[in-house]
Amino acid sequence: MFTLTMITPEGKKHISENTRISLPTEDGIRTILANHMDIVVPVEIGKVKVIKDNQSDTVVISEGIFYFKDNEAKLFVRTFEFSEEIDRIRAERAKERAEEMLKRKLDSREMHEAELALKRALTRLSVTR
Repeated sequence: MFTLTMITPEGKKHISENTRISLPTEDGIRTILANHMDIVVPVEIGKVKVIKDNQSDTVVISEGIFYFKDNEAKLFVRTFEFSEEIDRIRAERAKERAEEMLKRKLDSREMHEAELALKRALTRLSVTR
């Protein structure tokens, strides 16, 4: 068992005891178990599967950094939302806005921001019912 602390710049915080987590990285999904080697890895927008015994929660995260040492995991991200917290209608509207932005002629920075917004919206929608 190990402790996971998720933290945002605004101070939103969640602490849990877990047996396993799987998170999105540049290289694909990385699974962390207790006694994993020390690691610092960037994480991408996506779904984190948090497992304790046989129960699991899904958390949607923004980009950030994951740190693991001595059975202490820290996930520093701009935002995180548990699947049950996500408002499907709001996520659908965000998806529509991002798709509209992508249809416009944008500079590279604006295009990148619109692509990230679409990825966030699609990820949020993928965990709602």
